[in-house]
Amino acid sequence: MELKSEILECGIFNGEMGKITRISNITETLEASFDGKVAEYSFQELDQIDHSYAITVHKSQGSEFDVVILPIVRTSPMLLTRNLLYTAITRAKKLLIIIGSKDVIKFMIKNTNAKVRNTGLDYKMKMI
Repeated sequence: MELKSEILECGIFNGEMGKITRISNITETLEASFDGKVAEYSFQELDQIDHSYAITVHKSQGSEFDVVILPIVRTSPMLLTRNLLYTAITRAKKLLIIIGSKDVIKFMIKNTNAKVRNTGLDYKMKMI
């Protein structure tokens, strides 16, 4: 599940992913854990969360999952890089299922063109 709106009281913010840990029909509440931070939602607040059946490779960075299903599709060559493929593959702890074209995978392996990111971070750090 993915949090849709900012919940300041719990220190949980928009876009964070968590797991439902308890549902009580008696108190009409749902409890969710977001990397150790626990939040409780009344059934009336459930519009604040969404199921996260799938996430992007970028969103998954820093996380691992028991099973990863990786669709490989033809798209812009600038997105089909070896770095992205490596990141996607290394998210799987136990099982990786790749669905797609072998030709696209071969292209990704050969494509070592990492794009330079112009973030302005260097300038901001110097200004501090």
